[in-house]
Amino acid sequence: MFTKSETFKRILSASAAAVCMISALRLVPFDGTSVSADDTMTAFEITENMEIGWNIGNSLDSTGTSETSWGNPVVTQELINAVKAKGFNTIRVPITWYMHLDSDNNIDQAWLARVKEVVDYAYSQDMYVIINIHHEDWINRSDFSTAYNEMSPKLIKIWQQIGTYFSDYGQRLIFEGMNEPRETGSTIEWSGNEACYDVVNKLNHDFVNTIRSIDSPYKDTRLLMVPSYCASGYDYVYSYMDVPDDDFVAVSLHAYAPYDFAMNPNVAQSAHDTFTDAYRSQLNSLFNNMCAYFTDKDIPVVLGEFSASNYNNTEARCEWADCYITAAKKVGIPCILWDNDAYQNEDPAEDHAYINRDTLQWYPESEPVVDAMMSVINNSDIIWGSNRKLPTYKHADISTGTSITASTSGISIDASVTGGNCTPGYNITGADLVGKDIAVKFTGSTPILAFTNADWDGWTEISPYTIDNNTGIAYYSYDSIKAAWGDTSTIAHIFARTGGTTVIYNIAVIDASEIVEPTTEPTTVPTTEPTTEPTTVPTTEPTTEPTTVPTTEPTTEPTTGDSFIYGDANSDDLVTVADSILILQYISDGKTYPMTDEQINAADVYLRGDGLNAQDALSIQKFKANQISVLPESIMN
Repeated sequence: MFTKSETFKRILSASAAAVCMISALRLVPFDGTSVSADDTMTAFEITENMEIGWNIGNSLDSTGTSETSWGNPVVTQELINAVKAKGFNTIRVPITWYMHLDSDNNIDQAWLARVKEVVDYAYSQDMYVIINIHHEDWINRSDFSTAYNEMSPKLIKIWQQIGTYFSDYGQRLIFEGMNEPRETGSTIEWSGNEACYDVVNKLNHDFVNTIRSIDSPYKDTRLLMVPSYCASGYDYVYSYMDVPDDDFVAVSLHAYAPYDFAMNPNVAQSAHDTFTDAYRSQLNSLFNNMCAYFTDKDIPVVLGEFSASNYNNTEARCEWADCYITAAKKVGIPCILWDNDAYQNEDPAEDHAYINRDTLQWYPESEPVVDAMMSVINNSDIIWGSNRKLPTYKHADISTGTSITASTSGISIDASVTGGNCTPGYNITGADLVGKDIAVKFTGSTPILAFTNADWDGWTEISPYTIDNNTGIAYYSYDSIKAAWGDTSTIAHIFARTGGTTVIYNIAVIDASEIVEPTTEPTTVPTTEPTTEPTTVPTTEPTTEPTTVPTTEPTTEPTTGDSFIYGDANSDDLVTVADSILILQYISDGKTYPMTDEQINAADVYLRGDGLNAQDALSIQKFKANQISVLPESIMN
């Protein structure tokens, strides 16, 4: 049973999610104060509203004497205007601080003021803004795994100053504790080891505790982003994360993926020219894993950096963008595009140029790629967060399957050992796999399965679609294998690979798993209504009111006018949250969401005669939550 206050919050949350594009019309408390963009949002509401973002790369994060040291012009309001006009809703401002510190780690006030100026370019336009500490030589160092005691006090002091300086900024300003913390110059720089992971975990906790200790109206509700080691977007690294137990913490990952397509300069041009089914499979696995480890456990994720370098492959990059943002949107992960304006760079792997910062024109090779991203964001048929939760599977017992290899003591594989990150290759045929799952019992880092043909060529990898942490078994589907490989009849060998340290105890082919629970609420229960609604009510409002009225619904019928029902903005003879949403849409864009004069008259329910505004939408929500008993609300005054 929900209290009136809880019911109202649920309805308000559902309405806000449905109209997240109307950020300037966020609903207000009951006291009649003006509409504010900083009413308290949950962490998942923040990440949904962030939608898609853009990085000001190679500017304030330069390690030279100024933001222009790496060749880009000074960041201007006009640049941010152009980015916003393209459809981006979030700006990430990478910032390097160590050149602006004195011997006691005090930040130069002129540098703080410049950072504030750039933040305000976007924040003042109702955009979301991320600030971080980026290319810090005191974090990214060769002795990273043993330097925690030196790094921690410095991290804390810097964030104490940043947090205090921006303490009055609301939830649209997001703090990211570190960028890509890692042990530079070592063989494990981009994979790490458990000692490195432990250091990152401790620094992340220091960061969160520091911000939560600073006096601010938003100290407990500001979204804080914490990275995995090197912000790796791969589960063999982030599976070691100890995410702080905090309702407003999001995991910060980077994924220039699939790497061979998106960046790798050491592969043939043909690897960049076509966005293949195998690449699609890799992206789907990437986001499925993020779901399994984080969003399914109600931990938000922000992809702070992603991009595909310009290899003169615009058409393929457009296909990549569509696939990438579609998968991210379905899981509910906002992605922040990396743009360093390094157009026609000597190293093509670093050509992440999307907008020319001198002319403020989008590069012709990259504008279609951005447009492909925006097409997905604006496609209402692709529902934000529809795949945020994993289904529940019923798996066949691994012991009932056909074992490919089994060992009581296990087969140890280690990515830090040259040539030791794989099991031996085992024989298997495509016919063995049709309609089946592969189950792998393991400990340590999640294994990746790889396949080759009879000549040991065509190395193709897949990730598990789900992991049972209780049994330590990862499951891989035939559909994933087929999507990545193609004609599975040519498969001849299978390997298990690790990106960390793994022990493999069994690899077996089992019967395909079955989904036993849906990923969303049953369709007989409306997701926007409280759980006290009758279970027979469909997800959309019925054409007639239920014959029994739940206790959380108003106890009085809507008041009628001469030829209408007060609050019935969409003329369906009902007063529902849908009417509130239509009002907000009409206020935001009357051309796209028109209303007739009669509908406007019926919707004017806050103060009759004052015209249509957000207060009318709020009155309907209050009525649905039983906060008021009659519409129009002005009758009660």
